[in-house]
Amino acid sequence: MSFMKQYVVFSVSNFATFYIVSIIETMKPSPYTIHYDNLRAWLKQQRENSGLSLRAASAMMGRHHSVLGKMEQDRRKIELSEFIEYCEVIGADPHEGMDIMMKSLKTSKLV
Repeated sequence: MSFMKQYVVFSVSNFATFYIVSIIETMKPSPYTIHYDNLRAWLKQQRENSGLSLRAASAMMGRHHSVLGKMEQDRRKIELSEFIEYCEVIGADPHEGMDIMMKSLKTSKLV
């Protein structure tokens, strides 16, 4: 009986892993990825310029450090409200970040 329970948990774990990997492999990159990459790089640079570690900035926002880390590493979408809050915490002007995004879009003629 004990062996059977372990086997079932193991099977569910493998299925979940397979399912997640399958979804990730079939995800298509957004045509806007490069523009977000520019914004992410700017955010990270602003945080580093402020002297805050990822953990310190996330603590000030009341979020787990992995949330901000994933935002900076293109593993999580940047929500506008989080972007503004993050800018406030690190002392960056959100308008400057939006200008970077707009310039990037204009350069590629997507706008």
